[in-house]
Amino acid sequence: MHQQRVLAHINQRKREAMTCYTQALTEQPPSSHRVEKCLQKLLRALHKDRAHALSHYRHLLGSGGTGGLEAAASERPRTLERLVDIDRAVNQSMAMLKRYPELSVKLSQLMDDYIQALRSKDETPGSMLAMTEEAEGAILDKYRMEIERKVSEKERQRLAEKQRKEQRAQEREKIREEKLRLEAKKMEVAYKQQQQQQQQQQQQQQQQKQQQAQQQAQMIAATFAATQQQQQQQQQQQQQQQQQSMQTQQPTLSEQPQTQKQQPDMEAQKETETTKDYSEEAVVTSPQPTALPTVDDEAVQRAVEEVAAAVAHQEAEPKMQHVLAHDIGHGEPSYSVRREVYSSSGRDSKNVYFTVGFAGVALMAAVFVGVAVAKWKASRSPHAQGFVEVDQAVGAPVTPEERHVANMQINGYENPTYKYFEIKE
Repeated sequence: MHQQRVLAHINQRKREAMTCYTQALTEQPPSSHRVEKCLQKLLRALHKDRAHALSHYRHLLGSGGTGGLEAAASERPRTLERLVDIDRAVNQSMAMLKRYPELSVKLSQLMDDYIQALRSKDETPGSMLAMTEEAEGAILDKYRMEIERKVSEKERQRLAEKQRKEQRAQEREKIREEKLRLEAKKMEVAYKQQQQQQQQQQQQQQQQKQQQAQQQAQMIAATFAATQQQQQQQQQQQQQQQQQSMQTQQPTLSEQPQTQKQQPDMEAQKETETTKDYSEEAVVTSPQPTALPTVDDEAVQRAVEEVAAAVAHQEAEPKMQHVLAHDIGHGEPSYSVRREVYSSSGRDSKNVYFTVGFAGVALMAAVFVGVAVAKWKASRSPHAQGFVEVDQAVGAPVTPEERHVANMQINGYENPTYKYFEIKE
């Protein structure tokens, strides 16, 4: 539609200029000044038509790259025909001027210069100013070559930019791969170091466990040896006591018949009763001979090995302590077992530490949230956004303009805007 409107306007100008030119030539006598003006008007209209045709052709060349070149190639014959028709119209108008010798002598050279001046506005080289079909075709080819050169230059720049982008992408990919490789290497080194540290810690723990097991085994062996020594001492003491009791019983038995012969018969019954009681007490108090316990070395070795294996496997067993209930007074020693009472003070302390840590973290979080809310409120305040609160009750002017208006109002000035609205109301 735009193209049609432009062509209609150009054709209207050409018709008006041609009518003016023919009327100026047919006047009697013809006015050279009016003929000159009408001919210039016609030449300008024809040049406008020519410039529009060239502009449309160049627009087709520059639109869409390869597609634009194809459209311009299909439009080239019609454009060339249009340019040839315009040149023919110019030549015909000059031929009409030559029919009048007086006017031709005055205006021919002037109009030729005017035509060349109009053609030079299109940046057309001097060799192509001739109004022939070959010259017009050369002009169209020149425009096409310029556009092709620009298109090829743009394509070259696009390819170069694409290559640069690909090269940058490859460089970024290489940098990323190198970074990932370095990170993987660092992680591998850190993992190896961590494994070495764990192995060292495990070795240290095993050594500590072995040392603890050895110490416990030594303590158990020492305790067992001390217990056996105490048992042997007790057995020796019991044997000595038995021997002493046997020695004390023999003289009493040898003196008993002599006392029975010397005492009268009245006391015989009483002495017999006392001897019976004494003999019963001796029988009761005299301990029975017990067999001495033998120490089994294999049993001791097995006990030591079992204790060491239990410590190595971290088997938590209650610590037991054997203590003699009575040193003397029984035929066989009796023992009492004292178990170690484990307290939960460590667990309580861990719970206390966990509670205190959690309370500290909650307090810090509350402080951070409070600070963030305060900053958000401060940023949302009008003062922080650049607004200034103005007290409307204050009658004194703030700006010089308001002060000037106040002084004018003192002298009787009224704001016409307010007056306009008052009249409307």
